[in-house]
Amino acid sequence: MRKIGIFGGSFDPVHFGHMGLALQAKKELNLDKVIFIPAKYQPFKLNRKVTSEKHRVKMLELALRGMNDVEISYAELESDEISYTANTLNQVKALYDNTEVFFILGTDSFLSIELWHKAEELLTESSFAVGSRPGYKEEELKCCIDRIRAVYNTNVVLLNNKELPISSTEIKSAVKAGKSIKNLVPESVERYIHENGLYK
Repeated sequence: MRKIGIFGGSFDPVHFGHMGLALQAKKELNLDKVIFIPAKYQPFKLNRKVTSEKHRVKMLELALRGMNDVEISYAELESDEISYTANTLNQVKALYDNTEVFFILGTDSFLSIELWHKAEELLTESSFAVGSRPGYKEEELKCCIDRIRAVYNTNVVLLNNKELPISSTEIKSAVKAGKSIKNLVPESVERYIHENGLYK
């Protein structure tokens, strides 16, 4: 059976934390490929200002250039509906027969997953690869995973990664303050941000 990873998010901007988590999931789970799916309207960020799709997609394309078995899906961007993960995963599964689909996400996102749209359907019908970092909510995450496995019989894999403590908010603040972001994003993304005057 083939295995693919789905990584959704605003990617505003994409950074080394996103890329490292995707590559770790690919390595540990022996995924055939990882598909990044930038969101148009994220349900938990409807009231936040989000950079235009054009810029977010271009930064993602620059960041992922040259990476093997990694691609971008524009499915959510081409829809006018809110980007609900359950709906997106159903669309992906319809495209891939005999394939196990893993949704890749970080600690904080997984801890709140039972609040997501169609949470029960999501947890009973999908597999998850959860990134963590040493010392960060480790016990809380372990308890959450144990409970979700017991209640929903969900296939949850806790990745042995050292998730980089980078946030898109941190990057925006650094750019606004005129600080360097070269250790947070690929050089091509940093150049694009400055050339297009983003996050000023």
